[in-house]
Amino acid sequence: MAEAQYGLEQERNTRLLRMSMTDSHRRELARLIEKEASLRKELQRHGADSAKANESAHRYADQARRASNISSMQGAMRSSQRETDKAVQAGNKAANVTNKLADNARAQANRRRWLESSEKSDRQAQDREAEKRRQKEKAHLREIARLSAPTVHFVHIRPPEPEKLRVLYLTANPGMDLRTDTEVRQVQQSLRGAKYRDLVAIEQRPAATFQDLIDGLNDVRPHVIHFSGHGGGESLLMDGGMLETASERQVSFQLLVKALDATDSPSTLLVLNACDTLDGADVILPAVPVVIAMSDSVLDLAAILFAQQFYAALASGQSIGSALKQAKVAIEAAMIDGAATELPRYIARDDVDISTLVLVKVQEH
Repeated sequence: MAEAQYGLEQERNTRLLRMSMTDSHRRELARLIEKEASLRKELQRHGADSAKANESAHRYADQARRASNISSMQGAMRSSQRETDKAVQAGNKAANVTNKLADNARAQANRRRWLESSEKSDRQAQDREAEKRRQKEKAHLREIARLSAPTVHFVHIRPPEPEKLRVLYLTANPGMDLRTDTEVRQVQQSLRGAKYRDLVAIEQRPAATFQDLIDGLNDVRPHVIHFSGHGGGESLLMDGGMLETASERQVSFQLLVKALDATDSPSTLLVLNACDTLDGADVILPAVPVVIAMSDSVLDLAAILFAQQFYAALASGQSIGSALKQAKVAIEAAMIDGAATELPRYIARDDVDISTLVLVKVQEH
């Protein structure tokens, strides 16, 4: 009874979290729209000030031309120059407001996309909950049958190699709405407790740009490339690399596979810990033999738990297949919506068996 109550409480908290994210996006979008209206009024005011000053400058210049003496001419010319200066200042202010409007438009476009993604996640969660209610008894019976007949795999660990498993960990969060830093911290903490922790090296690139990926291929020569951030539409959303303001760059899978192929030390595994990255990811397989991606939208908590347990398992000498299973179990154990355990999926070349592919090689004595 207590476990059931705990489960209901966790489901309620998850729903509240989704609602909070969606409401946050709506509030921010409303604020940006209100800010746009204010900026447009300000732009109109500066335009009117510039036009008025220019008109006055022309009037004083005309008076100077028609002046009957030098003193009157000089006075009118000074007045014309003052009005010209006012017009220039108003024009500069108008240009500044125009730049702010452009930034606001980009911010609105980003926020609308994130709101659409969040609302889609809400609708999918509601659909899953409705289906879960309809299938509750059947799911309960299937779970009992699954637990009664567990499957155990014995994985042969390949002979050791003289180098560590190198992981290039790229995180990009231009919208500042993902807990990517928390994910990296949890992964590093889980590795500290792993059996073969000294055989794994995490090389993080925060606020990762496309150039960081290229540089990482050269500098790290990674066996595993991990991306954590936004995805969807057969692309990843990386940082734009601008210093003065937050920016982003959409990297298509077509461009990504070209980058991953442009190295003499190809990686074995690509992990895309981002929403909706499974669809279309098979285009990457010519460059990387195994890809793990998310088949739908994924909550921050599920993404963090997945990464934490996945790398802890790899660092314990487990195969990629077993590490993926452990990550799904970790999500399920946290009482997250059961459908979330099916989000992390893999695709691999026909000649690759992830149940025997071990990335951390253990030295035999």
